[in-house]
Amino acid sequence: MLKGCAKFQFTVCNFAPAGMKIENNFYDLFEQLNGANRPFVLYRLPKTKTLICVQQADDRHHITTSLKEEGFVFAPFSHTNQFTYIPNHHVAQLDIPEPKVRTNTPTATDTTEQKTYYNDLVANAIAAIGKGAIQKVVVSRLHKQAFKHNIAESFVRLLNAYPNAMVYYWSHPQTGTWMGATPETLLNLTGGKCKTMALAGTLAYEDNKHPKWSSKEVEEQQMVTDFIKQQLEVLYPNEAIKPSEVYTKRAGNLLHRCADFEFNINEVALVDLVQSLHPTPAVSGVPVSKSLEFIKGHETHERKYYAGFLGPTHNEAAHLYVNLRCAAVEKSQLTLYVGGGITSESNIAAEWEESQRKAETLLNVI
Repeated sequence: MLKGCAKFQFTVCNFAPAGMKIENNFYDLFEQLNGANRPFVLYRLPKTKTLICVQQADDRHHITTSLKEEGFVFAPFSHTNQFTYIPNHHVAQLDIPEPKVRTNTPTATDTTEQKTYYNDLVANAIAAIGKGAIQKVVVSRLHKQAFKHNIAESFVRLLNAYPNAMVYYWSHPQTGTWMGATPETLLNLTGGKCKTMALAGTLAYEDNKHPKWSSKEVEEQQMVTDFIKQQLEVLYPNEAIKPSEVYTKRAGNLLHRCADFEFNINEVALVDLVQSLHPTPAVSGVPVSKSLEFIKGHETHERKYYAGFLGPTHNEAAHLYVNLRCAAVEKSQLTLYVGGGITSESNIAAEWEESQRKAETLLNVI
């Protein structure tokens, strides 16, 4: 049910005459948003309990080059100076409903061909690392899943399953429809203070068990920390840039190694700061330029908005997240994007299993 509005006057996502009081549950609103043929996004920031709805008043393709406009930005993995965003034309806050009981769960349907493709990709990455061309590269694959469930119910389950993640549902004619639950902050800017994180390495979560990180995961995460530190030291040569101690961050049924950075933005432009950090080695590799060349030459699919970034922006404030644990949504199919960081210590079979866990973690919820 609508419980309030943020800054802009909002009347049931513009679906009712001003002043008319309408009792709307989430599923009615979701159906109306989809039927209005205008861009919209539903999102819930980490560790909050309010679902935000932003709907565009027109069907234009709005572009920002500064990341200062008031709205919600959705940026691709590939480098660009122009970012699609949905302006804050109509904004509302909603209560998050309880998830409905699901009668059946989708079963992963990866083919032998998909497994062979990914295993070959990992093998080529290990070979490139062995030749000294790169130290680490993040490879990805697609998991296409037939889907006949209610997508609104799936989104509600995602919201309830990932309280510590940025959970979103984005629909725009220029980008298609996407949904996801990402644990990774690209950049949070509030009151001149910036926060970012170096997140990498993956283990399955097990109740009451302390994670045992291998040297592979430790090395993988350290590479991301080193990259972010180096990039920030270029922008802030006179500042002391220090990461936090590494800690374990849980995202659903997965665990990751993570270190945080906090600093003042000072005179650096937000877009310059974002461009210096994206893409991080957590989604590309080390060195970034060489790993991007490897990805372009060996992955047969386009990443599109997977491993891009997204989030609300407002003048000198921004909450931007790396688009992980995500899927492109079509009428009868979901396309999940999953990947993993490959280093000299990677094992082909283990990497396939990790990619499967990531796909199944999302599938088991939606």
